[in-house]
Amino acid sequence: MASPPYMSSRSPPPLQHPKPTHPAYPPPEPPHTPTGGSAHSSPYSQAQRISQDGYIRYSSPPVGEQQTMASASSSSFGAYGGGVQNQRAGYPAGTPGVGVGPAPGPQGYSTMNNANAFGTWPGMNDATAQMGVQFGKSAVAAGQEYVEKNFTRYLPLHLIKVSFSVTNSYVLNKLRLVLFPWRHKPWSRQIKRSSENGAMEGWQAPRDDINAPDLYIPTMALVTYTLLSALASGLQSRFHPEVLGLSLSKALAVVTLEFCAIKLGCYLLDVRGSGASGVELIGYGGYKFVGIIVVIIVSMLGFGRLVCGAVFVYTFGANAFFLLRSLKYVLLPDASVSTVTTTLSHSQRSRRVQFLFFMAMSQALWMFWLSRV
Repeated sequence: MASPPYMSSRSPPPLQHPKPTHPAYPPPEPPHTPTGGSAHSSPYSQAQRISQDGYIRYSSPPVGEQQTMASASSSSFGAYGGGVQNQRAGYPAGTPGVGVGPAPGPQGYSTMNNANAFGTWPGMNDATAQMGVQFGKSAVAAGQEYVEKNFTRYLPLHLIKVSFSVTNSYVLNKLRLVLFPWRHKPWSRQIKRSSENGAMEGWQAPRDDINAPDLYIPTMALVTYTLLSALASGLQSRFHPEVLGLSLSKALAVVTLEFCAIKLGCYLLDVRGSGASGVELIGYGGYKFVGIIVVIIVSMLGFGRLVCGAVFVYTFGANAFFLLRSLKYVLLPDASVSTVTTTLSHSQRSRRVQFLFFMAMSQALWMFWLSRV
């Protein structure tokens, strides 16, 4: 009895790889280099690219795409457009005289020495570029004019720069004037006149006039007062970081309130032609910190209350006298230097003098409040 095939003890025949077979006909030859000048003799023509066996050989893009890509490449990368076009046209990359572009510049870009430099960008030419440049210049000029008309009207940068432009001799003489103003003469400010017709152009700068207010001494005095307040609090074992901000806020609040009070008084008293700007008024209000610093230093040195009180009274009197003589030309301008000629009646003059005296006496309140650190 014959056993089933799957029960046979014989092993299956070994596997054999199939033998490769070759086509009966040889592969088509590649197109040859044309020798004639006809359009169909080109190796890239449609007739030559279709062989007898029906295969289409795309050795390069079609003619239309080749021209489009070559023109785009030459317009975008002028230094390399010639080489790429030569390779696609069937010529070697280094063939001289065929599609050679300009020498490459830095980073591989062309030197842009041709007459129409902006023409390499799509939609750009000389007229468009000039229009964009002119538009940018006009926009920048309009922005600068707007800033000068609106921003500098409230914050005169030129006057601030002049107020900080001082010399060492001016600082020493001004500190001596603030602390010892009793025998100083004259108190009138020097006039700055034009060199052409001698007309009044304003006041002399602080570095040329000891009576002119500055911002350097008030600013340095304000910073010194803030640091001394923190130091005094530390010596009394009650320092915390909020002391710096509190001291600075109190000082700025006093200067701002005093400035607003002077401007309001000038408005109510109809003061015109004084020639004092807001920067100068802020400078006058900042000189009080020089006396406050002296009082704080004396109290830190451990002198008694009697000595500290005497020093406070002296510094207050010196600052009040300095403010009286300095603000006189603001509230009671001289007719010879005033831009507006006005005749003051006896009542108007007395009210201005009273307001000036009130501003001088108010220094005692501000200095006493700020010196308590």
